[in-house]
Amino acid sequence: MATCIRKAWLVLGGLTMPLEDEDGGWFCEELDLGYPEVRDVVDNRPDQDGIDDRTRYFGARAVSASITARAAAGATIDDVAAGFAPFMIPSARPVLHYILERPGNPERTLTVRAAGYAWPIVGASKRDIQLQWIASDPIARDPTQHSATAFTGASADPGRRYNLVFPRVYPAGGGGPASATIYSGGDVPVRPLLRIYGPVTAPVVTFTPAAGVFATLPTLTLSTGQYVEVDCAAKSAFLNGDRTRNLLSQVDWAAIAANGGWPLIPPRTTITMTMSGQSTSGNTQTVAYWQDGYIE
Repeated sequence: MATCIRKAWLVLGGLTMPLEDEDGGWFCEELDLGYPEVRDVVDNRPDQDGIDDRTRYFGARAVSASITARAAAGATIDDVAAGFAPFMIPSARPVLHYILERPGNPERTLTVRAAGYAWPIVGASKRDIQLQWIASDPIARDPTQHSATAFTGASADPGRRYNLVFPRVYPAGGGGPASATIYSGGDVPVRPLLRIYGPVTAPVVTFTPAAGVFATLPTLTLSTGQYVEVDCAAKSAFLNGDRTRNLLSQVDWAAIAANGGWPLIPPRTTITMTMSGQSTSGNTQTVAYWQDGYIE
């Protein structure tokens, strides 16, 4: 008989708890990954049949698991029930990992919070455990973080001079201008995290074809060793990733709106990322990070 590779487990900090452990004597009778709620945005047409439907986004996602601990299989049935308790505290945000039987046996993850925890005590032979969660981000993520890097190359002018301050942090350097290729193999579009490294003035990062742009005002200058961390999902920008150094005032919102909005990578489509700016060097670059997203 072929071995079933299906498995699922919970991770919270340094804690890990499998939903099924044959050696430990507990079994996952059912794992229901659910389907995300659909956030309906509709209006009745006032003078004809039908509706105007502007629905685009998912809402939350309900996930549940039914587990049975059996004394005859070697389980200490009450201890198995207690083992899930740290993952069922409403303030906790455990990550559910799972692998289903499909080509390549890919792993997926969902960050969840507790919604229900039932463990009735009936006899000494078995214990049925019901676990329920809500995933506020309904998209299952590939745990692998992908990245791609685009370089501007050095400017023709001599650039600017900056005081030398140690320690200096440099990303990997490049030669002339070089674009980056981004491909997401998931089911849904993803918004990348960008790190834009200086030296550069007024950096602009463009995604083609028609996948948006991130642009800054001419007043933004990054020296060597500085970078802007741009979260395209949260629409945020911070100097050196420091949450106390907000750079949204340096974002060129008009240019973004005129060029398709904030970067959004469509699924299974090859996208080219390019970077431009003034007073650049061979180290001036943008690194894009993303995780593929899936419905199942």
